Amino acid sequence: PHDLLPVSPNLLPGGGAPFVEIIEQPKQRGMRFRYKCEGRSAGSIPGEHSTDTTKTHPTIRINNYRGPGRVRVSLVTKEAPHRPHPHELVGKDCRDGYYEAELAPERNVHSFQNLGIQCVKKRELEAAVAERIRTNNNPFNVPPEEQRGDYDLNAVRLCFQVWVRDGGPGGLHPLPPVLSQPVYDNRAPNTAELKICRVNRNSGSCRGGDEIFLLCDKVQKEDIEVRFSAEGWEAKGCFSQADVHRQVAIVFRTPPFREPALRAPVTVRMQLQRPSDRERSEPMDFRYLPHHGEPPLHPRPPPRPGRLGPCAQRVPDPSACMGGPQIPLICTQSGAPNRPPLCPGVPPAPLGSPWGGDWGGLG
Repeated sequence: PHDLLPVSPNLLPGGGAPFVEIIEQPKQRGMRFRYKCEGRSAGSIPGEHSTDTTKTHPTIRINNYRGPGRVRVSLVTKEAPHRPHPHELVGKDCRDGYYEAELAPERNVHSFQNLGIQCVKKRELEAAVAERIRTNNNPFNVPPEEQRGDYDLNAVRLCFQVWVRDGGPGGLHPLPPVLSQPVYDNRAPNTAELKICRVNRNSGSCRGGDEIFLLCDKVQKEDIEVRFSAEGWEAKGCFSQADVHRQVAIVFRTPPFREPALRAPVTVRMQLQRPSDRERSEPMDFRYLPHHGEPPLHPRPPPRPGRLGPCAQRVPDPSACMGGPQIPLICTQSGAPNRPPLCPGVPPAPLGSPWGGDWGGLG
């Protein structure tokens, strides 16, 4: 057994048997697996806490040991039994689909940079599995007959294997392998990172029913929800599969808030959720407003009592407007002509006509 190693100067006193611990997991989502034809521009597997400003990478620590050794990182399937995965690691010190290097004796923490995941096509699956068997890349010693079958090509785990010098015969001895959390291919809509890119509005009535256009990264129309949530409350936006356009846009209506008689605006969270694995996007703020709290988009001006001022002379005979020449009205105080009133059946004068402001020599 691995926990009964002989006493060695490399084993730290009082610490027990050496073991491997993952102190920085690989980031589960956001990385795209690359095909071989795309070259080695796959980038590196980021660490779980990696950000745009601070880059981290998968990191392990060998506890209760400091000295020479060897480490191997390979890809295995997400589900047990953890078979060697057809995909492979590419980058410096990688060969036959796995990474292997000597450990620095003075350090017990080791970070893995510049490791990319290269995926195989379905027609290359059998050849890739045969290559894993040929190179003995099999951390959990899964029998060859169990290595054939269906593989999830959208998910892998990193397997870390470490050999240390324990003072016994035979040189290096293996420690129990450890597995990372799953890493998902960001190209696959059923496993990709969920992300809201843009919405046409981020507020609406507390009674719900407002139509929202949401742009997002690729989703599956049968496996996506829009969730609204606040402390002690959650509801779903209303839409059908037909409202998901080309996997990147969703048109939905907002659900009513728990308080239909809201008196002040309330900010809640709006997120995408994938029901199959409960994965959620980063939240976006949405403001519920009181039902009458939104001003009209185009306020109407107050009605005017009439087009003409009280000082304008009236047309003595309305029939003069019917088919005959339209005579401007004259203001009795200023002497300025006024626009004539509209008579039944007579359309308003077009712009540029004498009634539109160019009065010519009338007066």
